[in-house]
Amino acid sequence: MLAESIGRSSGARRGRLAALALAFLFAGSACRNASLVSRGAPVILISVDTLRADHLPAYGYRGVETPHIDALRKDAVLFENAYSHVPLTLPSHVSIFTGQLPPQNGVRDNLGYALKKEPPTIASALKAGGYATGGAVSSIVLSHATGVSRGFDFWEDSVEPTKVNQSLSRVQRRGGETEAVLAGWIETHAKAPFFAFLHVFEPHSPYEPPEPYRSRYKLPYDGEIAAADEIVGRLIALLRQRGLYDGSLVIFLSDHGEGLNDHGEDEHGVLLYREAIHVPLLVKFPGGRRAGETVRAPVALSDVFPTILEVTGLPRPAGLAGETLTAALASGSPASGSARRIYSETIYPRLHLGWSDLASLTDDRNQYIQSPRPELYDIVADPGEKHDLAPGLPPAFRSLSAALLRIPRPLQAPGSSDPEQVRKLAALGYISATSADLERKDLPAPRDRIGAVALLKDGFGDLQAGRYAEAAQAFEALLKTDPGMTDVWQLYAESCLKLGRDADALAALQTAAKLAPGNPQVLMALSDFYLVTGNYAEARRHAELVGESGPENAHVNLARIALAQGDLEQAERESRAALQVSASGRIPHLILGRVARDRRDYAGALAELALAARPRGTEGPPPLQNLSFLRGDSLARLGRDAEAEQAFLEEIRDFPGNPSPRAALAMLYASQGREADARRSLSDLVAQVRTPEAFFAAIRTYEVLGDPHAASELKARAAHAFPGARERKETGG
Repeated sequence: MLAESIGRSSGARRGRLAALALAFLFAGSACRNASLVSRGAPVILISVDTLRADHLPAYGYRGVETPHIDALRKDAVLFENAYSHVPLTLPSHVSIFTGQLPPQNGVRDNLGYALKKEPPTIASALKAGGYATGGAVSSIVLSHATGVSRGFDFWEDSVEPTKVNQSLSRVQRRGGETEAVLAGWIETHAKAPFFAFLHVFEPHSPYEPPEPYRSRYKLPYDGEIAAADEIVGRLIALLRQRGLYDGSLVIFLSDHGEGLNDHGEDEHGVLLYREAIHVPLLVKFPGGRRAGETVRAPVALSDVFPTILEVTGLPRPAGLAGETLTAALASGSPASGSARRIYSETIYPRLHLGWSDLASLTDDRNQYIQSPRPELYDIVADPGEKHDLAPGLPPAFRSLSAALLRIPRPLQAPGSSDPEQVRKLAALGYISATSADLERKDLPAPRDRIGAVALLKDGFGDLQAGRYAEAAQAFEALLKTDPGMTDVWQLYAESCLKLGRDADALAALQTAAKLAPGNPQVLMALSDFYLVTGNYAEARRHAELVGESGPENAHVNLARIALAQGDLEQAERESRAALQVSASGRIPHLILGRVARDRRDYAGALAELALAARPRGTEGPPPLQNLSFLRGDSLARLGRDAEAEQAFLEEIRDFPGNPSPRAALAMLYASQGREADARRSLSDLVAQVRTPEAFFAAIRTYEVLGDPHAASELKARAAHAFPGARERKETGG
């Protein structure tokens, strides 16, 4: 106990010293510009996720048209060299909201980290100053459970997975729907000082631009940028219609960029080159002051917080790393060597891939990247960073590397801020001396291993397409050379589970949990494993361990477990508790629909499923796995065969890997005397869904239909294709 107490005390002192050092290094003297102060001005912050600065016409790009952003640029100051502190959605937004660097605020990754209660935020500061505060986000990564919503009166984050254990990048909603939600909030607060935050996930991957942008642009990434521009235009049009635009402080930015294979990374998070951290930043001051100007001095996203406080005339809290953007506006373009040095980092490679983390400093001339093989680039002469100057050890290399060494940047582990969570993880065997060691220096440089990411994505593509054997083989090959790849262990486990290799799946998930203790996605995957394999006590234990720290509603996970156990009352209680947390949730209504169906209340089931399917905006929600299946099942039991058939076909179209609707369709056809159609549905099931689950569903259906010969034949085929696989109980997930 004494050692633990000493550790906490010294850790707290180190944290305070780190904050002071960072604030001293990065926060220059505030340069309050009285002509830009506008007390009570509406503040609108627009974040377009994953938008590279050099893919906007305002920054010289000619591959896409963005008329609305271009119009905003004419009214705003453009900051030519703005940089993100981390190329990941959650930690970057936390840095924007707190004005602190990731080592200060402690949020270092999208998973396993939450903002503490101490640092003030833009929203909390404006709320204290009399502002109404509202935000709407388009990604589950910015769930209120992360603490990112602190200070907001209204935070709309009803972004849900459409199927179990879905990739986080897929758990999003269309930006137009998010904008409509925020627009409704603004309409009700237009007469009072307000702060509105809009987060648009376009152009984050997967790039799926709507028409007409899908056809108009060869590069889907650019098509999504055009779609985002349209959404931004809608919000600005609302501000104009309400007479708010001219008097508002409007800030447009992105949280980070996108690799687009400039250095071997197609997305973001692993590398720290300019394409990942150079972001657009436009600031329209109230009254259009300084409209059309350009600032070339380097600035940072942490500068947004102090700038908002300065313009609204509110006091600046201590400990901010950012400077006011008006200071850069006043200084213009400083002489070379006198510019700020902007800090950026990514520990994603260490946490997810077993490679070294990266840190960098960028000034007006150079970017230095620290890794096992440090790099230096002249970003003026070589903006694409193709020529590494580090081997020559120029003066800039020595100066920037020395400056970076002076920045305290401890590597906090996911979940490490909660001692009770650490104790529970240790009790489960997920924390060991090796997994807790974040100070290893013998890890490979990400740029030397970046090619493995393409192999990972190939395996992921096989997994998504239902080619589970091919996916497992690809992941096995990756893990032989990179055994520290936490994400690959999890994906490998998912492949093995689909193939009926339960022991391999469990071993892989336990390895991932030891490599990344506290990672809520891994812990939830373990909960799902125990759920589908029938160990409900362990499923509940792991779901409770994730608790509110996961991106999903904790009550939903507990409801699914209760449903699998046949405890309909508990499943209903947990689902209604989930709706108390998020009244707009769809999945709780899906589970309640299943509960009603199991109670043979088919009309009640259809009513709940209608709530799960309801449109939440002008563009409508994405399809939800098992929704159409359960609707079809309830309709069939009511004798509404034609409607049931259409519902089953909808489920097959939207989720071709789900065996339940094909088996149900076969039963429906058989009840109508359509034996040939029933057999075709079952043969399609085992041919197109190559999993033990599909074979077992077909076998059960043949047995119910009184065809033991066909069932016996399929049993032999399943035993040959998936040796050792066992039939599992339906979980409803």
